[in-house]
Formats: sequence, C-alpha cells, structure tokens
Amino acid sequence: RLLPSETKRGRATIVTPVDWVVIILATSLALIFVTLLAVVASKGMRAALLKAAAGVMLRERLADMPRRRNGARPVRVLRVPMRDGIALKTEIYLPKGEGPWPTILVRDPYGLMQYFICNILVRYGYACVHQDVRGRWGSGGEWRPFTNERNDGADTLNWILQQTWQNGRIAIIGESYLGITQWAIADQLPPEVKTLLPGVSHGDIYEMVYRNGAFCEGVMGVWSYSLFKPPLKALAAAREWRQRVAGQFPALDADPRGFGASWQAYREFLMHPERGDPFWQSPEYSALRDSYLGVRVPVLMVGRSNDFFLAGMVRTFEALQTRGQSVFILAPGDHGGVAGAAKVRQPYRRYFSDVIAWLDHHLGTAPAPAQLRPGYHLYVNGSDIWRHDETWPPTAEVETLHLDDFTKARACGGGSLERRTPVQPQSVSFDYDPRDPTPTRGGSFILSPAVSAPAVQDQGRDICARADVLSFESAPLTENRLLAGSIQIRLLVSSSAPDTAFTVKLSEHFADGTVFNIRDDISTLRLRNNTMHYLAYAPGEQVELEFNLDPIVWRLRAGSKLRLDVSSSNFPAFNAHPNSDALWSSVAQPAIAHQTLFSGSLTLPIAASPVSEKSGKRVA
Repeated sequence: RLLPSETKRGRATIVTPVDWVVIILATSLALIFVTLLAVVASKGMRAALLKAAAGVMLRERLADMPRRRNGARPVRVLRVPMRDGIALKTEIYLPKGEGPWPTILVRDPYGLMQYFICNILVRYGYACVHQDVRGRWGSGGEWRPFTNERNDGADTLNWILQQTWQNGRIAIIGESYLGITQWAIADQLPPEVKTLLPGVSHGDIYEMVYRNGAFCEGVMGVWSYSLFKPPLKALAAAREWRQRVAGQFPALDADPRGFGASWQAYREFLMHPERGDPFWQSPEYSALRDSYLGVRVPVLMVGRSNDFFLAGMVRTFEALQTRGQSVFILAPGDHGGVAGAAKVRQPYRRYFSDVIAWLDHHLGTAPAPAQLRPGYHLYVNGSDIWRHDETWPPTAEVETLHLDDFTKARACGGGSLERRTPVQPQSVSFDYDPRDPTPTRGGSFILSPAVSAPAVQDQGRDICARADVLSFESAPLTENRLLAGSIQIRLLVSSSAPDTAFTVKLSEHFADGTVFNIRDDISTLRLRNNTMHYLAYAPGEQVELEFNLDPIVWRLRAGSKLRLDVSSSNFPAFNAHPNSDALWSSVAQPAIAHQTLFSGSLTLPIAASPVSEKSGKRVA
C-alpha cells in the first residue's frame, strides 16, 4: 500500500490506486481516485480524470462533488483500548480551524477506507475517526468476523464522546462490512449519534452465508479466502480460490493455509447450514440480526440491484421506526457497482454530494436536501431511468404464469409459460451430477469478477441447452411491463437423493436474441422454504419449493419473452450439492441424483403506473 502523506498545507498527496478488484472486496478501490480529485485536483483535472476513469463506482462518486470548505490537520494515529484491554488502531482526521466539530465514525476491516472517506469528509468540516476493527491491520486481538463489532463499536463511541474535538453530533458511515459494523450497534446508540449511513449491508449474517441451505460460495468463500491477502493480490487470490477451493469434496478438506486467519470462521460457516442452529442463534448473531428493530435515528441506505444484501436491506428499511424520515437509494449494479452487460447511462452519480447534504442536515443546520425525499429512489433496469416511490413494493397487481409443455422443456426455451393452468398432469426428469454443475453466469451472488461474470449477463443458449437444465418460455409480450417487487416461483419436485438442491433463473429474452438474467435462486430440499431446521425428506417424495426472489425493478420490453430455467446447481455462486443428507461440507463422494419436475408457477409483481420511456428521465 502507498499511504498519503501530509504536506505543510495539510493536503494529502496523490494516492496510487491498487487493483480495482478491491471494489468488490472493500466497496470500490476506485474510490482512491476520489481522494485525488477531492483534495488536490483542479476542476479541469477532475474532468479529465473523470473522462478517463474506468468503473461505474468511480464515475458515481466523482460527479457533483461540492466545493471543499476546509483544510485538514495532520492525521493522528492512536491505539484506543476496548473493555477487555485490546487496543484498536484509530486514526483521527480533524479540519483546520476552531472546533469542536461534528464527527464521523468509520470502522473498517480493509485498511483502506480512511483515504477516501475520512480524507474527503474532513475537508467539509467534519472530524472523522477511522478504526481498524479487531484483528485487522494495526489493531490487536483475534479476527472473528461480525461477532466483536457490537462491543467494540459501543466502546469506540464512548471514547469519542470523551474527546474535546467532537461537538456531540455524530454519524456513522460505510458500506458492506463497514455497514454491518453500524447495524451491530444500531439499537444501542448514544443520543449524540444522529444518523446512520449503512450501504450494501444488513445484520442477518446467515443470509450472507446460506440461501435455503445452499452455501453462498461465490460470496463467503472468495471473501474469506481473499481477506488476508495483500490488496494488490486480491484478483489473483480470487482466481486461486476458484481453482483450489471452490467445488472441492469435501469442502472441509480445503487447505487452511490459503485462508490465513479467516480459516476458523470459514470452517464454522461450512458446518452450520441450519438457520435455527445455536451457532446462528448465539447472542452475538441474534443481536446483530435484530438490532434494526431498535433504530431511532434517520438512516440513509444505498443498495444495489444485483447485490446479495438487497432483500435483507429492503426488509430492514421497511421495519425501521424512523422509516418516514429515512431514504433508500437502489442503484444499478452488483455489490461493487458493476452492471455487467447491461447498458447503464444513468448511474447513481451523486454519492458524495448526497452524503454531504445528508450530513449537513442531520449534523448541522442545513435544510433537508430536496433530492433526498424519504422513501425509495429506484433505478429502473431496462428503462435507464429513476423513479421515486414512498412505499414498497410499488405494485397494484400480480400476474401468474404456469409451466407447461414439459416434454419440450429439455430444449432451450422449449417448454412454455402460460396464463392457463395445465389440465393434464405432466412431468420431466434430468440427472444432476455434482462434479459437472451448471455454471454461474451473472446474478447477485458473485463477489469477484475473477470468479465469474457478475450482475446482468447475456445468458445465450449454451447453458439452457445442457441436459441438466429445463427451460420454459412465454409468448412475446404485447406491451411494456414493469416488474416491481419480489417474484415468486413455485415448483413441485422430487429427487432420488435423500437431499439435493434445485435452482431457478428468470431472464428476459429480447427480440434480437439477447437474453438478460433478471433473478435467480436456489433451495435445498431439507432446508426449503426458509425453514429454521432440517425437514424430513424421503427419496421420491414430491415436495413444493417456494422461491421468493430478491426484489427487482425491471422494465420488460414489448416483443420480449420471459424465460425460466430450472436446474440443480449454479456454481460457483453456490456449492454443488453432493446429493446426500449428511453435512454437505463433509461429503467426500457426491452422488448423481435423478430429479423430476411435476408442476410449477411464476407470479410476477406488476407496477401500477406506467414508466416514461424517455431514457434518463428522473421521475420525482
């Protein structure tokens, strides 16, 4: 890492950017450029760099940057003791001039965010405290992800309140893990904390690790493996994980040396697939999961259309006691803002201007920012426009399509999706081999592009032509339709295995032949339908799987068809299920399963009001 040094003027020198993949692991390494632009660059230089810069996240944060208001003092580095005596490295950024100042807290496992959060906000008149969380970088103690953040966050806030440079008005900011550190203490905030700004995060860690019993390999596997690698080697670490770890049987036999200090936590994740397991119901995880119910300050949340946190974020936002004073911005892209193959001409460009306006209001005396009306500010995929809705979901009706023509479903789009319910019973079968899983292409459950292409991707016809994929397609749409809410899919299935998995992927098949994925999901049989504990399953038994897909705002074009692909794997986004009722991560010899589909339906949430087709129009 190249660190910024302070000049006599108190401005940071240029920070050399590291590999952009840290976008995915730490909410966008590209933001390092923001420090350069916000601190030392002229307006012309900003424009030139903006034009040359690659990456959606970079462009978003550079646009509409307000004029700097302050210089900065040299950074002070301290070691702040926690209640158990462990000291955490803490950096203090103070503006020039007379204090005390409103104060920002950033708690960070990545050792980078101070450069493009604190190093920017200090120049807008905010004191900023950056802290390496326990067990990371310069902080002492053992790395145990998520479970120490509640006590350490509370202790750090108490320490800040004893400092003379703070004025009793505090905000906490950060995305991804930095957002989780906020949820960890959200229900025990001192009155001096006036607002939270947690991006792409929520507090239910089980949902980050498992999806209906399927391990989220493309998220937690690559994150755990890459976390203790140098930032410059993050991309190589993700590729190494894909080659050496992903898909290994048994998963518990992975080489611990590759994970470093993350191994113990990763191993625990592999061993606890049940939501109701005492591991997930521990006081630490329970408090983190439920803390949002006690939030009493306004919250500014930024989510992403193809982010694995999205469903939990919407659920959290809807339950906030301060829902009427809070704002949810749903921007395009995956966890790091990468939109994939979709053309996004209207990205979320106002990140820092919105953050500063929000802070100026809640920590200062500025009026409420007009551009941040409470409710949802939503990017409409497929229309390239934004709209505002006070409620979620903004729908008035649902439309149900039924799976039909099962005998043709082995061909790509050969089965059909019909409004009428099939009269005659049908079935179609396929064999699923865990050693030859259906590959991931796009979706919300990939953390690094070195593992698989994320977000929206052209699905083509090669995957749906596989022998282990069933494919159903609707008639062409006669008019534009707006999906807004959670799509529900029901399948009646059976398996020759004592446990297995089924996957679904819904896509839009455009008239020109392009096929963009909208949403996908997975469920095991014994942990189906979001159950807390294993359910009994006998081979050959017919059971109904209910998939509640992550929320979406997506415009369907007239002339397009809906395509639903059904399989039993989506790898490496999720582990390839070994077709055993033993602990999945302990199975050394996976078996081939004979899978059968008997019926199914697709329920679509249709928006009540039409959306302007004018690209770029922002609907207020």
